[in-house]
Amino acid sequence: MSETLSVYRNENKYILSKTQVNDLKFKLDKLLTRDEHSKESYIVRSLYFDSINDIDFNTKLAGTEIRKKIRIRTYDPQMDKCKLEMKQKNGNLQHKISMWISKEDAESLIHLDYSVLTKYFDQNEDAINFYKVMTLGCYKPVVLVEYDRLAYIYPLNDTRLTIDMNIRSSESNFNLFDEKPIYTPILEGQTLLEVKYNNKLLTFISNVLKKYNLTRFSVSKYCYGRKIFYDFNF
Repeated sequence: MSETLSVYRNENKYILSKTQVNDLKFKLDKLLTRDEHSKESYIVRSLYFDSINDIDFNTKLAGTEIRKKIRIRTYDPQMDKCKLEMKQKNGNLQHKISMWISKEDAESLIHLDYSVLTKYFDQNEDAINFYKVMTLGCYKPVVLVEYDRLAYIYPLNDTRLTIDMNIRSSESNFNLFDEKPIYTPILEGQTLLEVKYNNKLLTFISNVLKKYNLTRFSVSKYCYGRKIFYDFNF
């Protein structure tokens, strides 16, 4: 249950128009393999946490070089387990730590009971890190974000391209396992392309992307999802 994954890699983000989405799908289907969940798009739902003083939100807005995000992620509210994740960013390099926890333990975290993490201490050190960060920062749920994802993979350099569509959020419902949450569209209904890889992006992929004249953006679904918080506090 407590298996942990730690990944370092580059991550670039771009906004796509509807025309670009359809054309890029057509090209990527010829060059890459859809991941095992992407015969069609699949749902990704994440509940983001932040500290009592919203340090993760504020460091992102400030463009701080070193920052982090903490979330619980599920791909199906009926699953009996989900991922507790911490994404740490240092420049262009991303470090993501993921550990599986039970649905019951996720619900405890949502209700601010961090003690459930102690049961994982003997199995990995990352659980201890999660516990320290969330306890000392008094982390709390702040926004639920969901989108439809289409993912492509290529084994060399652990290359992964994801197309995230219909991005939506809720700042009032923190029930990760709700069957039918009510959301508000974010990012003005735009589609987000994320390009993730180790070392260097393969030339044949970069050549395809160059044809679209894409501009890199520092886009955070987490921050865009907190529009009400931003409007009333900044």
